[in-house]
Amino acid sequence: MSDLKVYWPDAEPAISEATPTSPAEARAGSNEPEIYSFAEWVDKLNRPGTNSAALRAQRLNANQTCPDCSRAGVLPLMLNDGRMDGSGRLVPGSATLVGFRCQTCSYEWPF
Repeated sequence: MSDLKVYWPDAEPAISEATPTSPAEARAGSNEPEIYSFAEWVDKLNRPGTNSAALRAQRLNANQTCPDCSRAGVLPLMLNDGRMDGSGRLVPGSATLVGFRCQTCSYEWPF
């Protein structure tokens, strides 16, 4: 297992024209450690609509009743692409939500 070392560099290294253009090419060609930017992660987290857990909860809350028969027996429909935990079980909330299905009238609708 590798250790994650966190430090704040004093200055950015100069970029020469001989360096690869994409970050993936730069990492593949060198044995230097990859430096993660906290500012990029903060910007990514603060963008509206990127918090998938909150968006998923909003969609589940908005679709609690069937639009066809107005009953509350609604099941979420998910793809089989969720993450697995260490024991091989599906992590709850990790699969892609694609729609809903009423248990009473079998009506299906996208979110």
